[in-house]
Amino acid sequence: MNKPKYPVLTVMKALEIIEVLSQDSSNRGVGISELSRKLDLGKSTVHRILETLKYYGFIDKNEETNRYRLGWSLYNIGQMVPRQNQLYNLDNTLLIELSQKVKETVNVGVISGSEVVIISKIEGSAENLRVNLQPGEHEALHATALGKMLISELPEEAIRSMMDKDRGRLKKLTHNTITSVDDLIKEIEKTKRQGYAVDNEEFCIGLYCMAMPLRDYTGNIIAALSVSTPYARINETKIKETLEDLKEYSGKISKILGYQGKDSRPLP
Repeated sequence: MNKPKYPVLTVMKALEIIEVLSQDSSNRGVGISELSRKLDLGKSTVHRILETLKYYGFIDKNEETNRYRLGWSLYNIGQMVPRQNQLYNLDNTLLIELSQKVKETVNVGVISGSEVVIISKIEGSAENLRVNLQPGEHEALHATALGKMLISELPEEAIRSMMDKDRGRLKKLTHNTITSVDDLIKEIEKTKRQGYAVDNEEFCIGLYCMAMPLRDYTGNIIAALSVSTPYARINETKIKETLEDLKEYSGKISKILGYQGKDSRPLP
């Protein structure tokens, strides 16, 4: 994500303090000295920012230990994110139906910066089905079917600008990962032509994934729907049947999101 053109430094430092506090899982809180050291800020500056955040309820202070942790006001604000995002208001019945039908894990992801954020996951298999609605899991755009699908209709320049600029190389996660931006562009062109994306053990060895777009009333891709399966269960019949189911359910969900069009491209 690009830095703001006209950043307000005090606001940035306050947000950095919140980020540091969010990484504390000990329930002990973080002291001023530690915050000062981690953020390279004077203790008096840290203290003033903390007092301001405390006034608004964004952080709490343990008066006995003089350590700080996140406050409930942040939690209340965070609860508004799904309410303001139509994707989070979807009835998960369709996702559960798809998972039960394919007997595999179903994911919905959106793009955030240069990553995919999983917002819904139905963990299923031939043996069991478990719903996991905890959002926030991050995955690589270039190494996942969700990611490829999400960027499949972006201009080439936009794709190049959001990818790692280290001499055109991308992070290698497995021996199958696409590590060249040029090769990724070719893969994205293929994805766009066929209407679905594939992750062939590129993000995780032993995992095969297929994804299709979710569109809203504008016709734009706002999310992607995927089915993940152990590579050992993959064969031509499995791929064909899964793609047919993905097309059916991505169409149903897109319709709920207001999409009026129809994908007439035949599946292989």
